[in-house]
Amino acid sequence: MQRQEQKQVQQQQMTQDLVQRLPVLEADRLALIFRLARLARHNANIHLGSGGVEWIEDVASAFEEKLFTQIREGGGSEADKELRRKLVLLLDHRGLLPDTNEVLAERLQVDVAQIEQARQALLFLEPTGIGARTERECQYRHAIEHDDPRVVDVFDAIENGVSHQQMAIVLAVSEEELAGLERIVATLPKRPNLYEETSQIFPEVEVRYEDEKLVTTWLSPELDSTRVGNDREARWWMTSLAMRNETLREIWGVIESRQTEWLKGKLVLNPLTRRTVAHLIGKHESTVGRAIQGKFAKTENGIMEWRHFFVRSTSHGHSPFMIKRTLAELIQQETAPQSDQTLAHELARYGYQVTRRTVTNYREELGFGNSRERERQLWKG
Repeated sequence: MQRQEQKQVQQQQMTQDLVQRLPVLEADRLALIFRLARLARHNANIHLGSGGVEWIEDVASAFEEKLFTQIREGGGSEADKELRRKLVLLLDHRGLLPDTNEVLAERLQVDVAQIEQARQALLFLEPTGIGARTERECQYRHAIEHDDPRVVDVFDAIENGVSHQQMAIVLAVSEEELAGLERIVATLPKRPNLYEETSQIFPEVEVRYEDEKLVTTWLSPELDSTRVGNDREARWWMTSLAMRNETLREIWGVIESRQTEWLKGKLVLNPLTRRTVAHLIGKHESTVGRAIQGKFAKTENGIMEWRHFFVRSTSHGHSPFMIKRTLAELIQQETAPQSDQTLAHELARYGYQVTRRTVTNYREELGFGNSRERERQLWKG
């Protein structure tokens, strides 16, 4: 009986450990570097070995100071402020605080009530949503601070399962107004805005086709193993990053083998599903879905999001890759450069209903200039 209980405890600890590592797997490269740079300020054993992005590391160094300043200028005793500062150090890469009050209380050796009080104080700091337990709670904080007070009413109504018709009656709004409010709720930020958004994309992997073979270079962040030593926190992160990178490499190995033609620069994409990848690498389909989210690859056809390599058919459907493939073929075959609007009409003939703006985005991703630029190239020969 005792052995069985010990086994159950070990399994529970393993499950909790895997749950704690999942956000590391899900995080994109930039978010991870931001988190590691923050940790490095308080732990000399955590030092980025590769995959760094200098500007985000600089931003991370100033992030906590801004929060500490708000805490210092706020109310409460020095003991209260110190506990709030400790919670700031425990924020994950998303700026959230997902651990339960009980776990945090045990870790920081204080009462659960003190943790809850400190957590509530963090929720009033900027950026909005800092310290929230979940992404949904973060959205709620954004709803509270929205210019339109009806947004929080709609948020609460949705959370409580109130029907669309009932909401319209209670809020005394038209169907059109309610639809607009529901769209706002659906697009509320799920995470605090930790740093200014950038249009620049930081891929996890770069694949070049050189001398008739694919050359793969990994850009995922890793810790400097010579600095980790026996530090518990640093070793946890080194192990978590290693597990993350191993999973990404396994997934990419399947993508690379199935989509070799595309990676060589040809506009050919073969059928591939998450279930197939999960089966081949021996992991759950949901793990594959979590891993590929927000991950990018630099290829001969431009920077592509991993999820776009997964398509069920190469001749039907509206995969962005299929649209890009057809768009590239249209541009390559044109005798006179066409505008993006004309290209949108041409795509419609193939069953792809996209806007002119989408055509512009895809064209730029594929590396083609606009009609005037293509005309100049054609004129130059």
